[in-house]
Amino acid sequence: MLDLAIVGSGPAALTAAIYATRAGLKVKVFEKGNIGGTLPEISYIENYPGFLGNGAELAEKFKSQAESLGAEIVYGECEKVESGALVIDGEKIVARAILIATGSAPKKLDIAGVTVPISYCALCDGALYKDKRVAVVGGGNSAIQESAYLAEFASEVAIFSRSKIKANTSAIEKLGKNVTVMENIEVDANTLNQFDAVFAFIGKTPATGFLPSELLDDGGFIKTENHQTAISGIFAAGDVRANTTKQIIIAAADGASATIHIIDFLKK
Repeated sequence: MLDLAIVGSGPAALTAAIYATRAGLKVKVFEKGNIGGTLPEISYIENYPGFLGNGAELAEKFKSQAESLGAEIVYGECEKVESGALVIDGEKIVARAILIATGSAPKKLDIAGVTVPISYCALCDGALYKDKRVAVVGGGNSAIQESAYLAEFASEVAIFSRSKIKANTSAIEKLGKNVTVMENIEVDANTLNQFDAVFAFIGKTPATGFLPSELLDDGGFIKTENHQTAISGIFAAGDVRANTTKQIIIAAADGASATIHIIDFLKK
């Protein structure tokens, strides 16, 4: 029996693994995709204290530290969660406590009639459009930061935001001369199809499809009180939790906070 089973491997999950193993708990982290969650898709990070670099580098640092302290990371998809147990690729895993830290996935661009390729990862696909014209949909920090990265490859980057740009001034100042910004525009397929590709950064959707509806709010995020869900022994942390700010440092802190509550729960 595990003391703590963690589903997901982003900043919240791996921080929780670090705290739990240091507290002497037997911990396994279950991940169905990339270690680090969406971290490896981030081209550059400059707002995480003590670190400057791309997301893949930071994900590797999280992973190495958790494993060096004794956490075991296992590849497998969580299909079901209940009090005291979860199902990973058809196998039942028993644990005294479970932490859901599955994060979120990019929200899909829902504009009918778009015929050019749509990507949600500049780091993954940016180099494919060297000397091409690309459109970016979104107006937050992610959209602006990834546009700056795309501008290193593309001949032209056009940013379309349905409202005023909400990104930090420092991010906006890094945009190159081959980037244009259009605010307060509801972009349509006719406009987007004039480009060679579209990159969309319009928010996140929580990765909670495997969870019972009683744990979720109307947006699919996990409802908690002191990180505890409606089912005893099941906790949540990070971007997947309702009413949290979606930032790496906050997700990491959330993982630490959740683990403190889990340790308390196990002692009782």
